[in-house]
Amino acid sequence: MLDISKIAKVYSGKLGTCMCGCAGKYSYTAEGAVSDNPGYDVSDSVNERSVRIIASKVIGNANAVNEGNFVYVEDGNRIRVVYFKEQA
Repeated sequence: MLDISKIAKVYSGKLGTCMCGCAGKYSYTAEGAVSDNPGYDVSDSVNERSVRIIASKVIGNANAVNEGNFVYVEDGNRIRVVYFKEQA
């Protein structure tokens, strides 16, 4: 099983659009909703099942691009991103 303890949130959305959430969806871990929120309540977006599913699709993909604090995959007309927790 995928360990999500280092993940704050994931994003899945339409490729080529902004990533504000209007053309996709952010899902947070419970801890990520507190520590990595955009400045407003995202408790409705806590879904660790979605985090696991999207993270496994990204991290397990041979075409994943690692940018240090996030990893992403462009797949067809979608982009999926895994954002890691800030390192102290």
